[in-house]
Amino acid sequence: MKGKILALGAFSLVVLIVLTANLNLTEAVENSTQINISVQVATRTMVDITPQEIVWTGIEPGEEANGSKTTDNGNVNRPGSIQIENVGSTNITKIWFNTTYPSARPFGTGENGSYDSANYVLISKYNQNDFWWVNRVDYNESQELVYLHTLSGWYYGRIRNGSTEYFWAVDTSGDCNTTTIRIGNTPHTLTQDGTTDFTDGNQGTGTNQYRQYTLSAVDNYTGVATVSIGESGQTRDYCLAVTNCSRVMLYKWNKDAPGADTCTNDIYFWDNTTDGDLTPGNSTIADLIIRVPYGVYQGYSSQGVLTAIVQSEEST
Repeated sequence: MKGKILALGAFSLVVLIVLTANLNLTEAVENSTQINISVQVATRTMVDITPQEIVWTGIEPGEEANGSKTTDNGNVNRPGSIQIENVGSTNITKIWFNTTYPSARPFGTGENGSYDSANYVLISKYNQNDFWWVNRVDYNESQELVYLHTLSGWYYGRIRNGSTEYFWAVDTSGDCNTTTIRIGNTPHTLTQDGTTDFTDGNQGTGTNQYRQYTLSAVDNYTGVATVSIGESGQTRDYCLAVTNCSRVMLYKWNKDAPGADTCTNDIYFWDNTTDGDLTPGNSTIADLIIRVPYGVYQGYSSQGVLTAIVQSEEST
């Protein structure tokens, strides 16, 4: 028995020596090399606007609406705001908008598809609560208004501002591109007549008077004027384009509207001279409300389109 034990001990000692020798012979080696990476980004002016669709439901005639609403598919969005993100590679220097509008007078048609939902949209810069029409379009009245007094041969209509309506009358002599337009100071509402006398001698800035403007020709059929809408001390300064004596466009944020290059009241929503450049990866927010006039037929109005147009440093 002693001999067997000595033999096992000797065997174990030999194995231990071999393992130790192997560990001493192993050595870790590290090495590295570098390569240079260069990427040239193409020049692209691009924006992403979110959300892509805004839905208001259950709006009353004459109502102003904003805030959170639930869409038909059950999702909750915030139609009071849109995010405009610079996803391109150039600095954006200018942003402006346009909205679609009916191609003919929708009131009295009895068809909800005759109305354009985008024609209800006003925009403000984020959290400023200072809303302006992008380009609100209205047409002359097709039905006589017996309580309105105008000169013979003049066309008249309303600028529909939700629950308030400002009457206007335009001289139809010539092509209405260099004639006179008169806009009432006091709005027509469900509780007051507003300015209704557009005959000579009622011009002024007081209550129940009208302001008179001379249209400057944009082309053979369109004239534009720099106007103030509202009673003294509560006016809003807009551009107003009259086309074919029968259509008026009240606009603020649309730099492509008729006469925008001559009217002094239209402005960019974003202008790098005051706001700085909107750099790639940065964004701005526009707040939206809608004002649905009286006399809009029930159901969904025709889907309209709000378009944001941007200009970059490369396109100037």
